[in-house]
Amino acid sequence: MWPWSHAAVGYLCYSLGTRLVGRRPTAGPTVAVLFGALLPDLVDKPLSWVFGLVPQGYAVAHSVILAVPLGMGAVVMARQHDRRPLGIAFVVGYWSHLLGDVLFGWLRSSPHAFGRVLWPIVTLPPYDRPVFARLDEYVSVFTGFQTTGDAMIVILGASVVYVTIGVWIVDGRPGLAPIRRSLERSYDDPTDHNE
Repeated sequence: MWPWSHAAVGYLCYSLGTRLVGRRPTAGPTVAVLFGALLPDLVDKPLSWVFGLVPQGYAVAHSVILAVPLGMGAVVMARQHDRRPLGIAFVVGYWSHLLGDVLFGWLRSSPHAFGRVLWPIVTLPPYDRPVFARLDEYVSVFTGFQTTGDAMIVILGASVVYVTIGVWIVDGRPGLAPIRRSLERSYDDPTDHNE
């Protein structure tokens, strides 16, 4: 899955979950869910693509063997600091990433769909092309310059992102206000007295 698809699925799960318990999404947990949704790729892709420490981009951070205790630990730590919604949001994002990768592999009929989350019990075969060739292929598929049998998956992924943007707007655009305030402060010039 693309990073924005992971972020979208994580946010949709978080938004639905908060609404089911009678609440609305807020800024802090929105950031936590997005961080959790992106974390496995932020760890494993560099370990594989840049450092060559693991044969594929599905390893340490994609493993349920790490994800379950890490998620439980995040919730416990957040609860101890009276930040339980942050811990839960992080877990929703993180675990939705793993589920998304399994479902994506299953939709593509990958023989390794479930193996993606079972490292080190299952170690996937190494990539057969260097990183730049893979990146070129990914960009080509995404931008439509290459015809593949995965066109429906690309359309589905884009649809999820667009639906998520709509849900985020309906939710009141949580997380945007702090960014906007920060940007406004950075443009305020304290030496400008021409008001």
